Amino acid sequence: MNKEYSRRDFLRKNSVAGFGMIGAGAFGGSLLSTDAFANDIENATDIKKISELNLKKLRDTYMEALLGKFIPNMDNYVVDHELGGFMCSIDIRSKKLISTTKRAWFEGRGIWMYSFLYNTIEKKPRYLEIATKSKNFILKLLPKDGTYYISSFTKEGIPVGNVEGDIYGNLFVAEGLAEYSKAIGDKRYFDQAKDIILKAVERYDRPDFTYAYKAENRLAGPRILGHWMILLSLSTQMLRQHADTEIRALADRCVDAIMNHHLNPEFKLLNEALAHDMSQLTDPVASQYGDIGHGCETLAFVMNYAVLIKDAKLFKRASAEFKRHVDIAWDDIYGGYFHVLENVSTNTWALNKLRWLQEEILIGALILIEHTGDEWALNCFAKTEAYIREKYVRPEYAFVIDSGDRKMEKHTSVRAEHYHYPRQLMVSILAIDRILKRGEKPSGIFS
Repeated sequence: MNKEYSRRDFLRKNSVAGFGMIGAGAFGGSLLSTDAFANDIENATDIKKISELNLKKLRDTYMEALLGKFIPNMDNYVVDHELGGFMCSIDIRSKKLISTTKRAWFEGRGIWMYSFLYNTIEKKPRYLEIATKSKNFILKLLPKDGTYYISSFTKEGIPVGNVEGDIYGNLFVAEGLAEYSKAIGDKRYFDQAKDIILKAVERYDRPDFTYAYKAENRLAGPRILGHWMILLSLSTQMLRQHADTEIRALADRCVDAIMNHHLNPEFKLLNEALAHDMSQLTDPVASQYGDIGHGCETLAFVMNYAVLIKDAKLFKRASAEFKRHVDIAWDDIYGGYFHVLENVSTNTWALNKLRWLQEEILIGALILIEHTGDEWALNCFAKTEAYIREKYVRPEYAFVIDSGDRKMEKHTSVRAEHYHYPRQLMVSILAIDRILKRGEKPSGIFS
């Protein structure tokens, strides 16, 4: 199928519909501006400048989705107001808890989300209270020897199965603590976050270290794209708070690993796993495996870091690779993005669709829009936003859909997602505010 025709046809159908796919009045207007509708529809959907997007309306929609629905439902169904923490196993249709189990991943993410909400959107003491109770719950369970959190805990904090998890649990808790530090004005939590990160990296650097994490458990001391991704995201956020030589060195190390090692020189896509010495794997399966979802998200984080350090060369390179990964991941037949290329040589894809990838691509596209006004990014943002609203948002559900099959005809319904979704809403609101303040002009930071 011709990609240009597919893109325009998809945008035309969804912009004319005014995003009405999620229920009458749910969006209340097209992403395209009213000025654009005065033109021929084929030209109107070929977006060339920021002013052709209806950003004011989109901001209102995001605020309503965040504060009008998501946060109240978190309060009613997910937050453990008594013991602290988040119980995310919920049927999003019936609004009934499936399990009261808590995870280190979700505690850290929840602490971050409520702290960031307080810091950037709305300074309600209740948000800090929820973050504080989660912080108190999970820090009591932090391993003292630098090992990784147990995967899961009961509602009361008793380890479930007593099985060590992976590095992500520690890193997400650190992310939450760093943002919480800013919210309450206490640098001790920033320092604790840094300590958790550096201890996690120290363990990650052991050549003999193995743990059961998907395909990478077949080799000792693997280097994983998703690990550099989260480490870079954390480092960038922390450097926006405080200058720190160790965190800056870690960020630069992550960028080097991502751009100079994981980026496969043959097929120009990011490999998920490398050997401990950063060399390409010889395993015929692992060497051909690409988590395109992680690739898109990671490259957006590299662009974000380039903005922080004002590195035009890095921004240009990362944005080019981001576009390549996004274009390759797009499903020309049914829309949306695939997240796993299981084998590059045979072009074998996992065909399910994950919502978080669509949201991370929105964030990456908005970075390009804000700083360059990039036409590709404008059109990518419009079609991705249309796809998310159509396929993952249901007004009758308590939370957004997490994932589904290729057509999104069958979908999961057993998780309250409280990280990627609200993060995309909040980060986008802040970016839109900056763009509107500049009169819908690019920042010009790299001019």
